[in-house]
Amino acid sequence: MTNTNNTPLVKILAVDDSRVMRRAISKILSKQYTVIEAEHGEDAWSLLQHHDDIQIVFSDLSMPYLDGYGLLERIRTSTDEHIAALPVIIITGKEDDDTAKMEALDKGANDFIAKPFDKAQLFARAQSHIKFEQTSKKLSETAEKLEKQATIDELTGLGSQRYFQKAADEQLSSLIRHKGHCCFLRINIDNFNQLFIKHGKQVADEIIQNIGHCLNQHVRKEDMAARVGLAKFALFLNHTSLDKAEKLAQRIIDEIPTRKLTTKNFTFTASAGIFEPEINKKSRFTDIYARTEDCLQQAISEGGNTLVAYSDKPVLEIEPPESLTIEQAIQLLEQGESDKVKPHLEKLYSQLKPLLLLFTQLLKK
Repeated sequence: MTNTNNTPLVKILAVDDSRVMRRAISKILSKQYTVIEAEHGEDAWSLLQHHDDIQIVFSDLSMPYLDGYGLLERIRTSTDEHIAALPVIIITGKEDDDTAKMEALDKGANDFIAKPFDKAQLFARAQSHIKFEQTSKKLSETAEKLEKQATIDELTGLGSQRYFQKAADEQLSSLIRHKGHCCFLRINIDNFNQLFIKHGKQVADEIIQNIGHCLNQHVRKEDMAARVGLAKFALFLNHTSLDKAEKLAQRIIDEIPTRKLTTKNFTFTASAGIFEPEINKKSRFTDIYARTEDCLQQAISEGGNTLVAYSDKPVLEIEPPESLTIEQAIQLLEQGESDKVKPHLEKLYSQLKPLLLLFTQLLKK
């Protein structure tokens, strides 16, 4: 059913084991709303599962199979956010004392209406709670939209600067706790201000979108990429060695000049800076980000279309070669230096063999 504007009428669920009461509710409200009837709580619960457009529930307390208290509890504990937030108005009779009403309130009732009710009273209750529910929904949608705008860059689909700082800081805290490693990568479009002035905003926006698309193609799910300025981008590369970060960054800056624009036919380039921090309890996002920025600025000062990388991690020296320990071997593997570990596998295995034998014995028990 629709109104004169061809928009669907608000749907109301009336739950009462008395057919007379259900008919009375429908008669009063059906001129302005669509009313669905249910004979008891189980019937009402089933209807709620199949009608996601129900916006208010009128329910009696005393009913067979599932009473009003049980229905209320199911609604308020539902995993469906729409159902859990539905306004529920309890229809009370003479047999329902104050204790019954208090119990209904404790289980999440929004309001009460006493039998016998008149047309104005029932209609007013329906109208006020529906308006409240609709207003709450709009506020929730607005808040969700604002939150999304705060974390997603609309032009590229990448994260925003705010998102990157918060998410990278959280990831860094996790790496500190679990002794992990990472690399930060900063990318700037070379000479972007001149490109903007010469070709205009439309072309500038397409360049930025191009870079965003490029980064989305190359970044793994466990990494984070964001637009952190007009023509500035940042990546947090989780559990990535400097060597692998350099290879990724080089692929990106090599690909950028090959990307085509639909509005103009010219090439553009980008510069990149990578910093691999030594993760410890003193590690701070702002410090690491600043060091990454230093690497980027060096690349820009060298003429652009350049990559500069630096690691703060101590170089693992293995002297003499036969002194390689298990801990050193693990560090080398984390740094992507598996070739330096291979010559020592036999000795490392002899060190691990007793532990492996014990582990095998425990598995057999």
